[in-house]
Amino acid sequence: MIQDDRPDPDALLMAIKHDEAQAAKGKLRVFLGMAAGVGKTYAMLKAAQDRLKEGVKVVIGVVETHGRAETEALLVGVPFLPKKKMEYRGTPLEEMDLDAILVQKPHLVLVDELAHTNAPGSRHPKRWQDVIELLNAGVDVYTTINVQHLESRKDAVEGITGIVIRETVPDSLLDRSTQVDLIDLSPADLLKRLREGKVYLGEKSQLALENFFKEDRLTALREIALRLTAERVDVELQGMAALLERRTAWNANERLMVAVSPSPHSERNIRATRRLAFTLGAPWIAAYIDTGVALGDQHRVNLAKNLDLVRELGGEVVTATDPDIAGALQRIARQKNVSHLVMGRPYRRWWSDLTHRGTLLDRLVRQNSEVDVHVIRAAEEGGRRMPKSLSGYGSPLTNYAYILILLFVVTFANFGLLPLIGYRAVGFVYLLMVLLLSLFTSLGPILFAAVLSALLWDYLFIPPPGTFFIRQLEDVAMIIAYFLVALIGGIMTYRMRVRERLLRREDERLQILYELVREIAGSGRRKNYLQNVADLLGQYLDGHCAILLKGTDGRLQPATSLPSAGSDSEKEQAVAHWALHNSRPAGWSTDALASSQALYLPLRSASGVEGIFAYWPRDTHHKLLPDEENLMQAAVQQLGGAVAK
Repeated sequence: MIQDDRPDPDALLMAIKHDEAQAAKGKLRVFLGMAAGVGKTYAMLKAAQDRLKEGVKVVIGVVETHGRAETEALLVGVPFLPKKKMEYRGTPLEEMDLDAILVQKPHLVLVDELAHTNAPGSRHPKRWQDVIELLNAGVDVYTTINVQHLESRKDAVEGITGIVIRETVPDSLLDRSTQVDLIDLSPADLLKRLREGKVYLGEKSQLALENFFKEDRLTALREIALRLTAERVDVELQGMAALLERRTAWNANERLMVAVSPSPHSERNIRATRRLAFTLGAPWIAAYIDTGVALGDQHRVNLAKNLDLVRELGGEVVTATDPDIAGALQRIARQKNVSHLVMGRPYRRWWSDLTHRGTLLDRLVRQNSEVDVHVIRAAEEGGRRMPKSLSGYGSPLTNYAYILILLFVVTFANFGLLPLIGYRAVGFVYLLMVLLLSLFTSLGPILFAAVLSALLWDYLFIPPPGTFFIRQLEDVAMIIAYFLVALIGGIMTYRMRVRERLLRREDERLQILYELVREIAGSGRRKNYLQNVADLLGQYLDGHCAILLKGTDGRLQPATSLPSAGSDSEKEQAVAHWALHNSRPAGWSTDALASSQALYLPLRSASGVEGIFAYWPRDTHHKLLPDEENLMQAAVQQLGGAVAK
């Protein structure tokens, strides 16, 4: 057989298309270091001075010298734009003036401290999001970052330093860079610079020596930075090899999936999956399984945060509705050709493990032979556990109080019925109560009612009354049977109710989709069907929806009714026009102009952006669930094509 060593034409075509897509965008150069003080800003300014000598138009967006004389000397001759002055709660603040840079549109802009959090009221909450907008506008960017601020390395750094990292940058931005310069310095030299006052000034220098700047910690951080750079070089080498020789192509047979939940531990699992995917050179997805258990506001916030982290790190989000998490994960793994499943170590709960035949991990390993399962250890033993309400066992304390009241009423009624039906039939009254409860409450209260009713029946009614001692053997068998029947019957009824709720919700979603497609396909008068679509979505999403179309003058005109309050403010109009001109989501729950009252989504068609879909939530603290987001995105996609006709 003849070995074909010619370049893979498909790989070449993909590379050409990628280069063409990136040609219109700015180039990103990142100066990476293990910690503050290694010379990242100095190296960036020195590189900028070289570009100035070449005749390139360079401006300073923001540079922090921290009073270092040698760094300030390199500012000479480099034009800078004044910072934008802002005020927050009476405190004057200054931030990089993004709009001024976009108006001037230099060839190269210097943006120091990429992980910086912008002042409230800025267009983007994070500076790295400003950088993305600059790159999309065709402006080259030089920037600096410490390794602890990379999202995928956050957990490792926190474990080394014991310090919580609050400002992070998604690794996908580093992947987008055309050049990464590792600014390396030995820990001994960095500590010497710190003692000489070349890193921090005054008391801050001594405080750093006592906390973050320890030689062992700096050595570990240096290793992380070196490994990160080596991994990046290896991936670049694989990419070049794939173009030259098919036998060394990217490993397309590997695909990773991480199980995501509202648990705070999911963040750690997501970052670990991203690191593993980067090392394997493989795509990865995150799967969230909706089991039908109602989520509280905090759980919704946690879930939205976890799914946003997946998107920031370049993963694909997949959602499914199924009370059986293990079965749903296996189904998604087969559909997506997943080869590796990543999940956190489950906490053992004896009753849950017994009723479900083992933990989620046990079931996945036992029932699955096609996917490798990777278990991520918990951040700390005995740390925060998954809230019980996520597994269906938790319930508000008021539910338990209501059950106590109900048991008191039923027990009082049983005393009245005792002369008529006998003490054994009293158990059937309690059993009926438990089964009825399973139609309205969760597993925790059902278990509580089953145990307490069995104890009340034994103590108050089974001879001899007033004790837990049971005289007759058949009564012992009867109460054991009662407890098992009450428990199993209650659990089965609860599970049937959950499945019914899931089916009803899925049917409602499909019905809404059907109504949307029918309204759009009917296409009578555009104004009528757009208003109907907006009303349907608003009802389903518990808010107000509106559609704004782009007029001949390029400005947005409402095609449906707007909410009475806030929609006509200059701020809201500015956010809507920003989403239109940038073809990006903006406003509430996004990373662009998040202080807005509404969410604005561009209506895209083959010929461009036709308008904006706007959603005003009734409660801005009540985050959308994944299936609600999916329905909204599907509707926006359909509307984009419809309004272009």
